[in-house]
Amino acid sequence: MTFIMITYIHYGSEHYNPNRFIPVRNDARITKPADGTGLWAGREGETYEDGRIIYGWKEWCRDSKYREELLKKSFRFRLADMANILTLMDPGDLVPLPKTAPWEYKDSRTLLNLQEGEMPTMEQLHEFYRRNPCFLDYEKLLNDGVDGIELRNSHLFARYLIDWNCDCLLVLNPEVIIPVSDTQNHVLIHPVKYPEQERGES
Repeated sequence: MTFIMITYIHYGSEHYNPNRFIPVRNDARITKPADGTGLWAGREGETYEDGRIIYGWKEWCRDSKYREELLKKSFRFRLADMANILTLMDPGDLVPLPKTAPWEYKDSRTLLNLQEGEMPTMEQLHEFYRRNPCFLDYEKLLNDGVDGIELRNSHLFARYLIDWNCDCLLVLNPEVIIPVSDTQNHVLIHPVKYPEQERGES
């Protein structure tokens, strides 16, 4: 079995400063957590393990002409082996997750209950294609032991996680972040200590 070491990139800063990490907080106005909380990043590389193309922050910024100057600064990091990462690949993955507001997943099956030869009405099409924001409870996810959320196939989530613009990683727990050098394959800071290690040193 081949072990793949995954590296992530955060744009906008040249170094990771753990003292600047603000604990994740919910924001009732947007489907992201409160601005400035948590840490956003993206996969390094062009494809995932299954060969699917990564449409990350760099690509989105260039396509949208959004603050491309921030792409000049970045730092790389990996996740601790014990990190519990929630991977979202299909909108149905949102259904069992805790939320701060009621939400119902409306997928294409709502348009399949038509009689043979029957066309959906404009009302049905409007109901299906309208925005349906999903407000995840990030604080509860963190309390439940989720260290981060990785979004793939972001185009499928455009009507639900409407403030998430691209494939990305949202780190909820700073203790799983292990920065690495841009030029070498070594750790820049000491890895996090596991609780059993701390108990063993006391």
